Amino acid sequence: MTTKHENSPYSLHSAELLWDSDGAPRAANYGDIYYSQESGIDESRHVFLSHNKLAERWQALDRETTGKFTIIETGFGTGLNFLLAWQLWQQTAPQRWQLHYISVEKHPLTAEDLRRAHRNWPELASLAAILQYNYPPLLLGQHRRLLNSAQVCLDLLFGDVLECIPALLDAPNSALNAEIRARHCADAWFLDGFSPAINPDMWRESLFTCMGELSKPGASFATFTAAGFVRRGLLAQGFSVETVKGHGRKREMLRGTVTRGVSADAPLPAPVPVPWHLPAPQLPVKHIAVIGAGLAGCSTANALAQRGYRVTLIERHTPASGASGNPQGILYTKLSATPGDLNKFNLSSFLFALSHYKDLLDRELITGELCGVLQLVKSEREIKQFHKLKALLNDQTWLQFLSGDELYEQSAISLTGQAFFYPGAGWLSPPSVCQAMLSHPNITLVNNTTALQLTHHEGDWQILDAQQRCVLQADTVVIANSNDAKHFAQTAYLPIKAIRGQLSYLAADALRQSPRCVICHDGYLAPPVNGQFCVGASFDLHNKDCELTVADHDWNLGQLNNLASDLLKPGARPTGGRAALRCASTDYMPIIGAVPQLDEFKKNYRGLTTDARRKIPVAATNHPNLYVNVAHGSRGLTSTPLCAELLASYIADEIRPLPREQCEALSPARFIIRKLIRSQA
Repeated sequence: MTTKHENSPYSLHSAELLWDSDGAPRAANYGDIYYSQESGIDESRHVFLSHNKLAERWQALDRETTGKFTIIETGFGTGLNFLLAWQLWQQTAPQRWQLHYISVEKHPLTAEDLRRAHRNWPELASLAAILQYNYPPLLLGQHRRLLNSAQVCLDLLFGDVLECIPALLDAPNSALNAEIRARHCADAWFLDGFSPAINPDMWRESLFTCMGELSKPGASFATFTAAGFVRRGLLAQGFSVETVKGHGRKREMLRGTVTRGVSADAPLPAPVPVPWHLPAPQLPVKHIAVIGAGLAGCSTANALAQRGYRVTLIERHTPASGASGNPQGILYTKLSATPGDLNKFNLSSFLFALSHYKDLLDRELITGELCGVLQLVKSEREIKQFHKLKALLNDQTWLQFLSGDELYEQSAISLTGQAFFYPGAGWLSPPSVCQAMLSHPNITLVNNTTALQLTHHEGDWQILDAQQRCVLQADTVVIANSNDAKHFAQTAYLPIKAIRGQLSYLAADALRQSPRCVICHDGYLAPPVNGQFCVGASFDLHNKDCELTVADHDWNLGQLNNLASDLLKPGARPTGGRAALRCASTDYMPIIGAVPQLDEFKKNYRGLTTDARRKIPVAATNHPNLYVNVAHGSRGLTSTPLCAELLASYIADEIRPLPREQCEALSPARFIIRKLIRSQA
């Protein structure tokens, strides 16, 4: 069993299993089986698939439209229910629909235990292999995986169900408009997990109240238990509840559907202090304009196109012509041993990106190499952080802690000190990623078109150029043009800054040793591509000129010398380079979400100036159907895939790929809220 320090952001106790003689796993800490020893598959089909009437419902879905069917499960366990639902989905659902499966697990199985359990089900072997390949590391949090070219979206929530399920709610507050509160909802519930008698902590009233908040009209549920308090809790939340025959020796079970509203005297989830991150009810979305064809814009366009939207992408030059145009970009992250919004986001986005790009590389859609990333630690502060993280994460496979001769063995460069090693990371070609994201029939690209102003008229946004001409009209707009977001009146308030970075190109024979993996230090060095090294990158907050400078070339070469004094051959000079402007926010978090209307926003939440903890049950007033996705700094390759999913989930009105607190930490409204609290607005 994996055990971590309880006050760390990574704490998680994995399942401790005992294996019966027939190969079935048993939870040692609960003293119960994961599935029926007689026929786990038959029992799961009977309880969860049949009594949610999934085959009939999926066969009735409109095959001419794009849609999503959402299942929420309260105990992932071995993944058997998921695999069976996925198998049935392939057999009955329309090709253009997506299965969104959300499952919570407090004590997830290790990857090895998962593989061992799956050997009992030969008929599910192909789907089980895909799940095993994409199974997230055992870390607290919400882990999204897109499977079979996004035909299936799996959200695994590792943690306590009574924390994870409420975090799916945008604004659980009875005073909010019902139309806002009832969005992002489930079509079916699998109430699994160990029985109430041995796992009472899961079967609490708060679970049922969240079900009432998250369920669509007509949503169904099924559960193996027939406990009276479960029946009563579901009745209070608007479900009809029926007792039916269980499977095998199990006499009774419960099933039902949402048939009415939540009872007036039914308990509600505890309110969040301020639901200011929540997009207001939006106008109908038919045509979306995305401004900016870098990594953020292209990833967003693809995530929206995958959901069936018609997307037009406007680019002032050509795709990946700004900071996303570097020939090599590094897929990596920086972690802290201390909990915090930035650390949580860095970890979530990195783990999602690893899976996302691994799939694209496997399908040969992008250029790059997941050769591993070695991140050296040099300063006293970094060394202390290294040892703290090693104590917390030394049992993980996605991160290794190296020192001494291990550095040379991994990198083929003579290095000293200590380093984090990310074996699944590496380098990618950002232009190839942009091109892959644009390869969707729902996306139209408009090059060499300047967007400088936005006006809203009769339900549509007009995008104007420097001559005040309308270059495009759409009902929804996503601003993803990096530092140029400052040009629009609606986003001019955002505290973003341009950071110049210059790369230097060196001939392949300019170094005495060639790295086997990517090495990150004060700069970075990647394996050579097309006969040259890409070395960088400088960091300049004051120079906004993108012309190459000798000073920045010298800085890059100086970092190579600091990395290893005899690495660069005497007289070696750059053969060329590239300079561009990164875009970062003042708190170094990306800015993702609906764009607030400043005056109304300040008016609605002015009570925070006198009481920072005041609960203000008012949904945010935002510009209609206007969103932003900027400020990815120097780690755009890592952050943009998950941020694109988040933004698309806002527009498509879906359950988010991140819990509510992380959505708030990324919201463009956070800067206004902070100023109000500090009485600076």
